[in-house]
Order: sequence, then C-alpha cells, then structure tokens
Amino acid sequence: GVDRLHWQHLALPRALRQLAPAVYHDTKNALPFGLRVPAVVTVHDLAYHTVPQTFPRASRWFLRTATAHAVRHARALVVPSQATATDLLRFHPRSAGRVHVVPHGIDPAPPVAAETLVEVRHRLALPEQFVLHVGTIQARKNVDLVVQAVRRLRGEGLPHRALVVGRQGWLADAALREIARDDTARWLPHVSAPDLAAIHALAAAFVSPSAYEGFGLAVADALAAGVPTVIADVSSLPELCGDAAVRLRELTADAIAAALRPILSDPAESAALGAAGRARAGQFSWTAAAVGHAAIYRRVAGMA
Repeated sequence: GVDRLHWQHLALPRALRQLAPAVYHDTKNALPFGLRVPAVVTVHDLAYHTVPQTFPRASRWFLRTATAHAVRHARALVVPSQATATDLLRFHPRSAGRVHVVPHGIDPAPPVAAETLVEVRHRLALPEQFVLHVGTIQARKNVDLVVQAVRRLRGEGLPHRALVVGRQGWLADAALREIARDDTARWLPHVSAPDLAAIHALAAAFVSPSAYEGFGLAVADALAAGVPTVIADVSSLPELCGDAAVRLRELTADAIAAALRPILSDPAESAALGAAGRARAGQFSWTAAAVGHAAIYRRVAGMA
C-alpha cells in the first residue's frame, strides 16, 4: 500500500544515507529509488513473466517494473535456483555476470509426538488417509488437478482424500469449485506451524503440480518431513528434488493419479521415497546459504 511505498522509496533511502552501510541487501525483487549505496537484490522468481495469466494486470505491471529497476541498479543479483537464474537472464539479458545462485536452506522437520498427531487429527477433523497440497491457492498451483486425481483414485477403491492447506489467492475459483463439489476433499485456509508439522507427519503423499516455482518452499518442507512427493517437471522443482520425488509426465489429473497410485498402494515404495526426500532436504543448509551471501557482500563491498 501507500505506507509500504513511502517506507521503501522515501524513508528507507533517507535512513541508508545516514547509516552509510558498505552494502544494502533487499530480499524481495525490488530496490528503493535514489539508493546511493552498493546494493544486492534477491529475485525469488519471475512467475509474472513466465505465467503472466496467473497474475492480476496491475500486480504484473508493478512486479515487472520493480524488478526491472532493481536489476538495472543492483551490483549483484541473488536467485535461489539455476532455473530462476536462467529466467532472469532470459528476461533481463543485461544482468549477465551479476547473477549468483544461492539455494535456500531447508529446516529439518520437527519431531511430532504420537499423542500430538492424535490430538491434531481429532481437532482438525483430518481424514484417516490423505494426499496433501500446501500453498496459496492460485491458478498456477493447479490445485484442482490434485482434487480430481485423488477422486479418481477413490473411484478405484483407494481410501485417500485430498487435503488442501493454504489461503485463497488470485484466480482460485477453479480449485475452490473442485473442492466444493467433492464432499471428500478438505480445505484448511490457515494452520499453525506446529499443526502443519503434524499434518506433514500424517500425510500419505504430497503433490505440487505447480506450473512455476522459483525454489519450492512447500515442496522443500514436504521432503524434509519425509512425505512421499510428486512434482511438476518444470522450473526449479526438479533441481530442488533431484531423484527424491516422482516427476509428472504432464500437468493433468490422469498423470497425477498415475504418479500417486504406486505410492499409495505400495508401503515399500512410499517408505523409499520418503527416506530419499529427507536425505535430499539434508543437502540444503542455511549455513551454506549464509556463506554464499557473505561472499557476495564481500565482492560487492570491494567494488566500491
């Protein structure tokens, strides 16, 4: 809003002139106007370029303008994946030589006591067996396909239901309509972090058929929790998951059902995939992310 813009472009540059830091790092795709100190900016993703139809026109314009300004003025650009680096160079070729890939760390899943699992299942009225999707409900997440796929598997005799966790975003109509017409599907708009940890521990599988992710934080959390995971074979998701997730051949309900079928039917397959996810998540540390950022700061400060 107006307060945010005033802070970003007037109050913040004024404060930075007084503080005179060696480097200023903005962590969300934008830099203040009139900045007079060496700057680093994190560009998390370029979804508004790659899947523009999933953004309101005004948001799309604002994000494109803010990112273009930041890319022009930053001495270094941090991205969380090689996929985002490739997108950044495609849409902003002049960023070449200034783009640095620093993956996020992935926190280990917190242990959840058995009695907590029982309490959360009862309090949230969770299904006995469920397939999980976590994230803001918006067009590019393809949540409707998850609900359709699980319903298809129920028709084959599997007992699982779809559980969707996440707030309503823009163009969520198709997903919400699909949830509403399926009396076995559940939607929880908001859950606490401890409850989400329990939900991960109870889930039979996690599905992210997203058309675009800059890193895939919800997928990362599922891997860390050892939830057998199915992903779209697009953008950063294969890079994040390696061989620790099943990749969809295409973004359709049939393909999701086909990917889920062996996971939900074969305990050995499920256990192997869950263990692979935990191991993969363990390769992403916040210490490595901090070291990567520190190297960039030293480089930028040395340019002054």
